[in-house]
Amino acid sequence: MTTGSCRGAGLLTAGLLGLAAMAGCSSEVAGTATASTSSGSAGSSSAGGAPDDVADLSAGLLPAEAFGAGAQVTPITADQIAQQQSQLGGLGGLSDLTITPDSCAPAVQSVQPGLDELDGLGAQTVIAGSAATVEILAEGAGLTDSVDQLAATPQTCPQATITAPQIGDASVTFAALEVPALGDGSAGVTMTLALTGPDGQPVSVPLLLGMARDGDRLVSLTVTDPTGATDPAAFAALLQRAFERQADELD
Repeated sequence: MTTGSCRGAGLLTAGLLGLAAMAGCSSEVAGTATASTSSGSAGSSSAGGAPDDVADLSAGLLPAEAFGAGAQVTPITADQIAQQQSQLGGLGGLSDLTITPDSCAPAVQSVQPGLDELDGLGAQTVIAGSAATVEILAEGAGLTDSVDQLAATPQTCPQATITAPQIGDASVTFAALEVPALGDGSAGVTMTLALTGPDGQPVSVPLLLGMARDGDRLVSLTVTDPTGATDPAAFAALLQRAFERQADELD
């Protein structure tokens, strides 16, 4: 995958998810994606409140060793997501964005939890080999509705086309992903982004997404690997570990 292709795919992924780091691509893409994730820390501010309004949930995040040997973990502050949302808005600031069919717009947006009003936050990006993982723990009004929305996406919108001047046309394909029954509800999907890079070569980026709710707390996990070496069974096990970790450490 060339640098130009990675940049286009990274922009689209960051725009759609606001949280997927593009491992194996240029540092510019990785920086863009990292800036759009968030991790709560004491004293950090939320997009909708003063610094003291956001509880620190970082103790509930998985340790680096859960992601394999040599994993590089980067916590991201709640203040960073506030800045990102303020500067970009919408789906990563993609201007003149259209989603076809129109009925797919809610499904496309459902793959990222809404983080405008937060009572608690903890998140991290993890790079392990060619794979990038983003883990988010969030508490806030209505956040856990994302689980039901994600679960319905493969049925309501198996495929959509996204068009924006920055990326041209991109195809987004969703399929159901089996994950363990966790807490008060869980769901998983596979998502594939396909677009044409600036060099005219096709670019395909696979992602695995999982969410689970524990009361008012949302656990969100996303894994992407541009080499295609994503393992659904390993992802499902990692989501279960993420859920159990936050339940043990935060409840």
